[in-house]
Amino acid sequence: MYNRIKRYLEQNVTQSRLEHSMATSRMCGYLCNLFGIDEAPGKIAGIAHDIARELHDNEKIALAEKDIYTTTPYEREHPVLLHGRAGAVLLSEQFSLSDEPVLQAVRWHTTGHTGMGVIGKILFVADYIEPGRTHIDDAYRQKILKMSLDAMVLEILSKEITHLRNSGNAIVEDSILLYDDLLNSGLKG
Repeated sequence: MYNRIKRYLEQNVTQSRLEHSMATSRMCGYLCNLFGIDEAPGKIAGIAHDIARELHDNEKIALAEKDIYTTTPYEREHPVLLHGRAGAVLLSEQFSLSDEPVLQAVRWHTTGHTGMGVIGKILFVADYIEPGRTHIDDAYRQKILKMSLDAMVLEILSKEITHLRNSGNAIVEDSILLYDDLLNSGLKG
């Protein structure tokens, strides 16, 4: 499956998106090994997570509306938020991918979601900290890598929520609910 998705990306996304997807996949594999779980689903989620990122907005919306979750008016006004959900549908339809933890990971990698599984959390973190990301430095990356998985997700959500607030952007409900859920579990943000 990994190679099929990679071949699709080679033909349908920019080189920089392909490189980011491959780096995210490698980071997913690293995190899976760090937390003692099978790396194969993580690597597939990593390579596939942005499969719909460069589709036209109308295509993202049309695919996302086939998803089992309802799209919101805000998401339809900001289709980039739907690329994970569109990607999950695309993977299901065009690749016959039925691995629900992988589909959930791709679906929610942008915003997070309460009840995300381990693969979803790993992808959420890997997408943010893969070495090609220039919004963080190596010291921050190393700090993250010393945390528990839930603490990693909480730290990244905290940083993202602060960034969105400071830039005057809205914060989607899924992110807030996941943040609150992790805080209520006893983690510190």
